[in-house]
Amino acid sequence: MAPREGDAQSGDSSIKLTAYKKFPTNYPHKTFQEWLSAKRIDDDVGPYWRVHDKLYDLTDFIDKHPGGKMWLQVTKGTDITEAFEASHIGEGPEKLLQKYYIKDTKTPRNSPYTFHENGFYKTLKRRVRPILKNLGRGPSWKTVLIQDGLALSYVLLTLASTALSSYTLAAFSGIALAFMVVCAHNFFHQRDNWRMYYYDLSLYSSYEWRVTHALSHHLHTNTANDIEISVLEPFWELLPKSDKKFIQRYAGFIYEQALIAVIYFMELSKRMYNGFTGVTPLRPENFLIFLELIVMAAISSSFWVALKLYLTIHVTFSIIFLNIGLTVAHHHPDIFHDGDRMRDDPDWGLCQLDAVRDRCEVAGNLFLVLISFGDHTLHHLLPTVDHSKLNSLYPAFLETCKEFDIPFTFMKWSTLAVGKYMQMARITTNNNYPGFKKKAS
Repeated sequence: MAPREGDAQSGDSSIKLTAYKKFPTNYPHKTFQEWLSAKRIDDDVGPYWRVHDKLYDLTDFIDKHPGGKMWLQVTKGTDITEAFEASHIGEGPEKLLQKYYIKDTKTPRNSPYTFHENGFYKTLKRRVRPILKNLGRGPSWKTVLIQDGLALSYVLLTLASTALSSYTLAAFSGIALAFMVVCAHNFFHQRDNWRMYYYDLSLYSSYEWRVTHALSHHLHTNTANDIEISVLEPFWELLPKSDKKFIQRYAGFIYEQALIAVIYFMELSKRMYNGFTGVTPLRPENFLIFLELIVMAAISSSFWVALKLYLTIHVTFSIIFLNIGLTVAHHHPDIFHDGDRMRDDPDWGLCQLDAVRDRCEVAGNLFLVLISFGDHTLHHLLPTVDHSKLNSLYPAFLETCKEFDIPFTFMKWSTLAVGKYMQMARITTNNNYPGFKKKAS
């Protein structure tokens, strides 16, 4: 069972062990539809969109939304405060929003996060606003070159592996696919663009990951409302729950690679089943992966050889991609996870700092940043800004950290890799991550 308010594992019953006023309905969530349905129930805003303490009817704005209509379509009936704040840096959207105002809401937000004008996050946004006005927020030519270069490498390696029946080249194709998909993650956070569909050349869906990753994980990081936590359970138990089984705490490193190799095939099967049974309509991009197999079968000496090469590519992809993702920035005993004590000032930006760490090995190198979820703290704070612009924002970010007396630290990738298993073993409440070290000194 997930930790709930009052389940004090440290002996201090005054510590609130669940970040949200209302525990997520039907936790743990396993699909993006489950997460959206639960959020509509918990936010309880009817047919509207909530931003802070006001309700808006954005129905007539859906098709006009510059970022793409999908974002508003899926969030109807929910509190989008975090999404609105994190996605919009300028003041224009706030003024435009007033055009669709319906009424004030009388109930408090379920979310614990705050966005005070003089708080950390709003201060950071004011500081980066003039920088991004000069630089722009979209991709640079270097970002595009890296992304398209990885895509071309994937295509050529796939064709070569098929023509030569080479499993070695197929494995390299899977590696190229993994790097290409990580890079494509940079694009699907932005307004609709065709490069975000590179993600659909894997066995997963950019549409679904925009919900599970951009709307859930990014905005509610390491909490019970983060589906990238709940979807991994019970095999990866990353929250500090008191009832973890021995195998969940200590045997993950034994069984996880076998799971990682097949997890995306399970996702594909689930998506196809839901599509054909009418649960979730299939989208055109969902068929790209079958087009890949058809092309390979047309080139290969036989369908069975093509299928084995295809499986080699996607198993390799899954192993590389998920090993990067699971050790990237979020899981270590020194990092906040729901069940730990939240800071007294739950400014959304500060809570992001508590739940994210950057790796020193990739800092300053755009290629490494793009293929390994680098500059992760700034990316979480400003997710719609292209990765090529993030390095230029560090002075403003560090200045804001200094003003608010907030430590900003890097970790080694190896530390995070080991820390993930330490976090899986952890069952006690953490009051000692950097947000509280300052209070204790």
